[in-house]
Amino acid sequence: MLTGTPNRRLITTSLKNVVVFLTVIASSLAAAQAVPTIGLGGAEEGEKSHYRGTSVSYGTSLTAYNYTNEVVAWTHRIGLMPEWHFNDDFTVRSRFFISQELTVSDTTNTRHEIELSDLWLDAVWGGWREKNTGIKLAADVRVTLPTSKTSWAASRLFTLGPGVNASKTFKVLGGLTFVYSGRVTYRFNRFTTRQNAGGLITNCAGLGVPEACINTATGSRNIQLDVIHGPTVVFSPHERLNISATFLLQHGYLSPLSAVDPKYADAQGLQLEQGSPDWRNFAAFSLGVTYTPWDPVSFTLGAFTFANQLDTTGQYIFPLFNRNTVVSLDATFDIEATVTSLTKEKK
Repeated sequence: MLTGTPNRRLITTSLKNVVVFLTVIASSLAAAQAVPTIGLGGAEEGEKSHYRGTSVSYGTSLTAYNYTNEVVAWTHRIGLMPEWHFNDDFTVRSRFFISQELTVSDTTNTRHEIELSDLWLDAVWGGWREKNTGIKLAADVRVTLPTSKTSWAASRLFTLGPGVNASKTFKVLGGLTFVYSGRVTYRFNRFTTRQNAGGLITNCAGLGVPEACINTATGSRNIQLDVIHGPTVVFSPHERLNISATFLLQHGYLSPLSAVDPKYADAQGLQLEQGSPDWRNFAAFSLGVTYTPWDPVSFTLGAFTFANQLDTTGQYIFPLFNRNTVVSLDATFDIEATVTSLTKEKK
């Protein structure tokens, strides 16, 4: 429902960003081959299946900050993550999520509305490992298709984003891996500003928080290109237990302003934007613990934070934990391990 405080609206947006960030984390780990896949008991060596790594997940998320009259903002989601390995060097994979807020949403038209994420398609190069240092380099190219309402509002056609990562694994217990990844994404949009075929949110312009009007036709410029980069650390104290932390910085560059003749602006009483920054900076942090009690199933408890680097008063926001922090619990089902387990039981 399109009501409530602007701060609540920001928190709800953070909840939805969990879907995106979880996908980023999963992609980083898979590309770096930092940890074993969920199905520890998959096909035997030399009998690798083409669909290894394919999984389905179900998760729930809660805000870690009580700001509104409701105790928490609560969502749940289903994730579909197919993969196809042509060989050890080349893989294609996809990510798609379906989510729903179980509390009263401030960003949907109806209560408990079903929402879709964008569809991610990756072409992945398995990488090359340097013999002396053991450092591995890998890369992928990501295309996203606009199946989310946020992308529709941005008049998005598709995005194209090449990414690279470097990783190094040390033999500490089950393994200790350091990864540094980076990606440049260009967004192909029909318009330079956000669009909305419907009406504006009531009193949206009077809230004084631009992010509160994110899905309305306020004239806010779209981010056309962004660079995201940062480290990931994965530690496996046991073969069935992984602890991971990721910190990413995102630098978004806005679409250029259209040239306006000052005399026309003066005639219409308009104020030309002078000296306004053409970029937006964000920070994201994730801390997660994954336990795999049984080969086909793993559980991940995590904390996720995504926020502007500056608040509305120009002050820096502590990036690791703040009022946008969201806690989540996910169960992931490895398809290959499930098929293998059922096949063994029949035998």
